[in-house]
Amino acid sequence: MKQTLSIVKAKQAWAEGRFLDCGRALYEPMQPQERVNWAANLLMFCMQYSPSLPAIDRVVELAKVPSDWRLAHAAFNEVRRMTLVAEARDSAVDPALKSLLFIAENTAKVIYNASGEPAPFDADAGWELVPCVEHFLATISVPAATEGGIQLIFAQV
Repeated sequence: MKQTLSIVKAKQAWAEGRFLDCGRALYEPMQPQERVNWAANLLMFCMQYSPSLPAIDRVVELAKVPSDWRLAHAAFNEVRRMTLVAEARDSAVDPALKSLLFIAENTAKVIYNASGEPAPFDADAGWELVPCVEHFLATISVPAATEGGIQLIFAQV
């Protein structure tokens, strides 16, 4: 019942353009493993529309092995360095790539937080995935990707 109510709230928030609220409604009822799977699936979906980057591939690989989740903090740092370089170059970097980097950052945060290790990232990192994915989908302007991405956002884990 709670999961169904969350999905209803999330879909309403999506329809109203309140993507962070949508992310919160979907993310909060999930268990840690579900959060990691959901985040990694969103990242992998978006990766198919961008060139492969080892730092982002690493985030996905960490999601597959719960005993490695503690390593996601270092993976976040690696992706964050790339994000900072992309932001400094601004117009010289593909906007879709910048969006993908933000998705990878938040996915790494979700993975690390699920590890239970000390000094977790902000608890709302998972909420941020929905606005980041929505921005990515808007940036690439591929109708099939948008439809598939929206379905994946609301996929029940």
